Amino acid sequence: MSPLSRPKQTCLPLRVFCLLLLIVLILLLLASGGLIIHQARQIVGQGSHSYGQYKAEEVFLERSKRAHDQVWQLIASRKAQSDPEAWDKSIRQLKSLAMENQKLAPHIEPLLESLAVLKPIRLTQADLIKKLSQENPQNRAALIQNYEELEQQAEEHLKPLSHHTDDLLFGPDETHELSEQIKANVITAQFLENCVLLCLFGTLIYLALCLALGLKHVIRPLEAIRRYVGHLGTGVQLPSMPQSRVKVIAEICETLENLGLYLGQATVRSEKIASERSQFKRMSLYDGLTGLYNRRAFDDMLEKLWQSSGQQATPLGVIMMDVDKFKVYNDSLGHQAGDTCLREVGKAIAKAVRGNDVAARYGGEEFVVILPNTDSTQAMAAAERIRQSVESVKLPHPGSPTGPYVTISLGVTSEMIEGSGKASDLVQHADDALYFSKENGRNRATLFDGSQKSEEH
Repeated sequence: MSPLSRPKQTCLPLRVFCLLLLIVLILLLLASGGLIIHQARQIVGQGSHSYGQYKAEEVFLERSKRAHDQVWQLIASRKAQSDPEAWDKSIRQLKSLAMENQKLAPHIEPLLESLAVLKPIRLTQADLIKKLSQENPQNRAALIQNYEELEQQAEEHLKPLSHHTDDLLFGPDETHELSEQIKANVITAQFLENCVLLCLFGTLIYLALCLALGLKHVIRPLEAIRRYVGHLGTGVQLPSMPQSRVKVIAEICETLENLGLYLGQATVRSEKIASERSQFKRMSLYDGLTGLYNRRAFDDMLEKLWQSSGQQATPLGVIMMDVDKFKVYNDSLGHQAGDTCLREVGKAIAKAVRGNDVAARYGGEEFVVILPNTDSTQAMAAAERIRQSVESVKLPHPGSPTGPYVTISLGVTSEMIEGSGKASDLVQHADDALYFSKENGRNRATLFDGSQKSEEH
């Protein structure tokens, strides 16, 4: 497929293409940044949830410590405590603590059971010591032994108490683990957000710099190259090429400048050659003195119009003209005056003929006009216009037999073209009529009718 037959494609301007590419990159960047920020927010949400658990565990830990202290305060004071109301008050406090926090209830219930066993032992022990001390102070050793046995029994009942009060302190490890998890999540989320923001701003700045540099060193040079290439070989002054720091584009610009210089020189040479060719063509077709067609151009055009008239069945006319007594004019006034006379006659003939007529210098002081699609009446009218146009110039002719000014004699013919004839026959017939005009007084036009044929003029 040749370049001329190739279908034209719709193309985007380079600026629009780069802008669309930049928009796509920014959208992709924002989408990826939004995704990472969403993940960071999820991490922050998980951290907040963990922080809520941490606060709940912290409250639970505080309450557990308080319950632990209350229980062991009871245990530490059991030896000195013998008031049932004090025992009941401590038990109520533990029950209230269990009701406030359901997580503490499983640990406080065994404590309450142990205290319920410990209470009667402690009260019985106190009553026994009191009674024995009153009855028999000397039985102190037996009293102490009995007390130790009761103390041992009480310790047996307090074993579950120690186990459950220690369990109340399970919260610190879990609370510490949650705290560390919160810190890790928050640090990770902040790090991700900072990285995303840094990447976003860095990428935007980078894209802006790339756009600015690309606009200066890529887009503008490429557009200048397009304009430069469009003006190559047109003869119009070429635009200046911008500077680019991109090596390939700079080399292209330099190459195009060299090409533009070469094409400029080639254009000048081509215009000179075309001018010379036009001049040579004009010299080959036109008469250098009068500006009318020369004999060679006349013969070519006569042959073409002869064939065209024969195909279209239209008449073709020819007028032959001769300046009257031109030799006398030339001899009396000189050759330069003769050349001036021929130039003025040629101008008068060109002024009188129609636009589609062909006026030519046949040779010497002879002129000829071809009249396409012209009958004899129209041909005679054209000949009369030409004769009057030449006479109206009023070039002085001291040796003219027809008057004081330069005149011409004309021979006219107009014929329908037949297949057996030749184009030169028309010229011969017009020349015969011209001879008749010159023999019969000059400064006149004669239409060929067949009777003016002669062997010699």
